[in-house]
Amino acid sequence: MVEPTRTLKKPHFIKVEKIGPGEHGYNVYLKVVSVKHSTTTKADGKDLKIAEAVCGDETATVNVRAIGDNADFFKEGDIISIRNGRSEVFKEKMRLEIDRWGKVIREPSAKIDKVNENKNLSSVSYEVKVVRK
Repeated sequence: MVEPTRTLKKPHFIKVEKIGPGEHGYNVYLKVVSVKHSTTTKADGKDLKIAEAVCGDETATVNVRAIGDNADFFKEGDIISIRNGRSEVFKEKMRLEIDRWGKVIREPSAKIDKVNENKNLSSVSYEVKVVRK
């Protein structure tokens, strides 16, 4: 019996301004505006690399957090793509993270000429509301 061949769908990329809090599955091209690298020690004694960055495109910027090997992709001025990103609300502010199944790729052929630094989606405060049924 012949197995049917599967064709992979091309990812659908969105602009930064379309990212909303608490959602996942984002594919987005970003230009790294600024980045701060740090390391923390896990409970098992191993070091964990962390990158906290401000990234964006022509529509807006957003704070991004990457851990482990994904942190190495964040260098100021580089253009990257995040596939399967998720937005989390941390300390009432939204940030973009890389999901367990997500990945970061450096995209030298992508073009983001100007980043809109006047609109940072992470500057908006969110609060958790309990909805009673």
